Amino acid sequence: MGYLLLTVYNLLTPVIALGYLVFFVFSPRRRLLKNFFSELGERFSASASGTGSGAIWVHAASVGEVKALVRFIPALRSSFPGRGIMMTTSSWTGRAEALKLSPAVRLAPLDLYPLTRAFIKKAAPCALILIETEIWPNMLFCAAREGVPVFMINARLSKKTLALYRILGPLTRLIFSGVRRVLAQSPWDTERFSRLPGLEGKVIETGNLKHDLMGTSVSGIAEVSAFIKALGWEDSPVITAGSTHPEEEPVIINAWLEAKKNAPDLKLVIVPRHTERSVETETILRSRSAPFARWLAGPVAGAQCLLVDHMGLLQAFYAHSTVCFVGGTLDSTGGHNLLEPALFSKPVIFGPNYRNARQAGELLLKEKGGFLAETAPEMAAKLSSLLSNRSYLAASGENAAKALRSLKGATEKSIVILKSAIPAL
Repeated sequence: MGYLLLTVYNLLTPVIALGYLVFFVFSPRRRLLKNFFSELGERFSASASGTGSGAIWVHAASVGEVKALVRFIPALRSSFPGRGIMMTTSSWTGRAEALKLSPAVRLAPLDLYPLTRAFIKKAAPCALILIETEIWPNMLFCAAREGVPVFMINARLSKKTLALYRILGPLTRLIFSGVRRVLAQSPWDTERFSRLPGLEGKVIETGNLKHDLMGTSVSGIAEVSAFIKALGWEDSPVITAGSTHPEEEPVIINAWLEAKKNAPDLKLVIVPRHTERSVETETILRSRSAPFARWLAGPVAGAQCLLVDHMGLLQAFYAHSTVCFVGGTLDSTGGHNLLEPALFSKPVIFGPNYRNARQAGELLLKEKGGFLAETAPEMAAKLSSLLSNRSYLAASGENAAKALRSLKGATEKSIVILKSAIPAL
């Protein structure tokens, strides 16, 4: 039955891929297709990335997953000095980010059996490391067929995905047959992975790699400082809303405008999760008559809000903020990295849907470094409360940092397990 389901999946994959293409053509994110033909060449190619056989293959989805590897990849390289590191990603933006960590990077081939098998045969990796939620049936199956041990690192699994893979039990057991270890982010992820067919006794909790980014260098600090100075915001309180989604931005903007009644000098920075849809955010700001500037357009006199339509600056803005909001928590997304503001001892506000960062969210709430807000009035009230009491604000920021410190160590734990399982040259 597992082989039959895998065959059906392979037959449906081209149809699904075409559906995604049509979706992007008619969506606000159509600009992501500008590299379409370059992407197509890599996705249908079996060529490896020039590391030679025996390399460790690391696969991550996109920018967020790749950024989680800032400490992991150097640690992996130093732990296996005789082996190359080959990285693949599922997106072009992820590919560009991965090039900062390794010279051997390409897009993963389309998850079709002939393509994936040819790629693995040609690359001949000594191990495959999958990051977070990257579960591709042919990638896993072909790796097992070629005797390539698979490790799932920083792994997380939602309740819906667990239910789906349990329904597809025969396929799940087949594709997970080559998995040696699943290193899960949290107790909940550990429990869910342990319930999947084929993973019994293979799952261990090691924590979240993203929690280990505390203290790493942050790009864009100087540029952000100069921009804030040019806006005349040096002495103003600032709330940065990071990784925001369309449904969240009206709530955030309304909350900011309401909070300004008690803190007239409060400024807002919005960093959309997808910069290509910044025009939508601009439309919302205009509808609220909020004077704003755009990062790429330069400072504007009298701007009360800044729309960041450029990637790679979120942490720098968190560092310059008074309070932060993390997006993906007021819609169905499930939350982004709730602890990024804690890198800079900033209190963080987030919505009730933080299932993708449940451990971080619950710890932030417990330590009183994070605060829930579902509506604009709730968010405005929490902002006013923090901004009106400097001692409360400072204590909340330190509590956020404390929560982060208690969750560090995933990188070291993961490397120890890999060193015991992957042979060194």
